[in-house]
Order: sequence, then C-alpha cells, then structure tokens
Amino acid sequence: MTNSSFETIYQTLRERILKGKYSIKMRLPIEDDLITEFASSRYAVRKAIKKLAQDGLVYSVKGRGVVLLEHNPQTQQFNLNLGELTGIHASDPDRSFDYKTDLVSFKQLIVDQALSQQSAFEVGIPVYAIQRVRSINGTRAVIDINYFNAQLIPGITPTIAKTSIYDYIQKQLKIKIAVVKRMLRVDSVKPVDTDNLALGENNCVGNMISIAFNDSGRQFEYTESHYIPNELVFTQLIRN
Repeated sequence: MTNSSFETIYQTLRERILKGKYSIKMRLPIEDDLITEFASSRYAVRKAIKKLAQDGLVYSVKGRGVVLLEHNPQTQQFNLNLGELTGIHASDPDRSFDYKTDLVSFKQLIVDQALSQQSAFEVGIPVYAIQRVRSINGTRAVIDINYFNAQLIPGITPTIAKTSIYDYIQKQLKIKIAVVKRMLRVDSVKPVDTDNLALGENNCVGNMISIAFNDSGRQFEYTESHYIPNELVFTQLIRN
C-alpha cells in the first residue's frame, strides 16, 4: 500500500480485528510497523486507532501498546464507550437524594449456554451472581443484576457487594477499569422487577446494560440495571 489515508487504515484494521486476525496476541502491531505497512504518516495511524477506540474495539495502554477488547456478536451491540458512570439521580434535581443499597442475592455459579448468550462470558467460567436493590428516598427504584468473572475479579464478598464493588476492584485489587460499554433500552416487566421494585402502574422498566473491560482487554463484568422509568435519570461521564 502507498500513502494510505486514515480511513483506509481504519477500515482495514477494523476488518482484521472483527475477523480475529489479532486475537491471539490481543494487541495491534506497534505504530512504526503500521506506518511502514500502510506507507502513511504517524498522524493518520493515530487517527485510525482513535476511531477504533471510539468504536469500542481497542484501548491504548501506556507502555503496552494498543490492546484489543474481547468481542463477539453480543458485545458488538454496545457502541457507546464510557469509563465511569457518575451515578443514578432522582429525575427532579431539586429533590433530596437519600440513597440505600440492599443485597438481595449473592452466589457463585458456572456460566451455562443461556447465561453465555446473555452476558458474552464464555461457557464454563465461574462468576459471582449478585442482585442489589437501590432505594432512593425510600422507593425501591433500581435493581442491579451483576455478573463478575471470578477468575479476573476474585474475592468479592457480600460485605463488599453491599458497599462498592468498583472501589474494591480499583483500590484493593488495583485493577484498571479500561472501558465500560453501555446500552439503554426499555424492557417488559419480569418477575425479578415485580418482586423487588416499587413499580406502581408501570408495566415496563428501563434497562441499562453494562459490560466492563480491564486494561488487558478482558471482559470482567456484565450488569443489567432495571429501573423505574419515570423516577430516575442516569448521567454518564465519557471515559478518561
């Protein structure tokens, strides 16, 4: 190739990533190799990589290069990359905000085919399966249905689940949370919702689905946050 544009580089690399060419090493070739291959400028290569990152396909790690995020048909549905969720908030900003978490369920299980199809975790890996209800101003408004890869995030306990799992991951395990992808949708009410949420006359719930990756590109979390749609808004902060 000669004088490749950033768009050509981006499209070529994207196709290779999706076809699994780089999956064994979980990294892209170094910048200098890409510049040589595409006979292009460093600027064009970096711009192409930046666009791949915006697609949620790669993540740049200082000193380690450009890491591929694990992907499959389930994870490719998520096209919004976020590094931090700032929180859930009452829809009326003038209301007081009293926030409480109750642990509903905590267990360990092995991913079966059905859970693999839902979560994108591989069949056979151990996960922590956790359900937590978030009460806001006394109203049971959100239920988080969490699955954490127990091999990548070991040692979660009910006590940790009652406080902050992300604090434990970052401060105790010293794991870098590289990318979080999220999808917002509306779902019909399920038994888990009627059993745990103050739905009133609502026959649907908002559902924010999250998948999170460490800086080695490995998916360590799948979470569904079901919430009363007319009570809450979610605010999001683009990753740092």
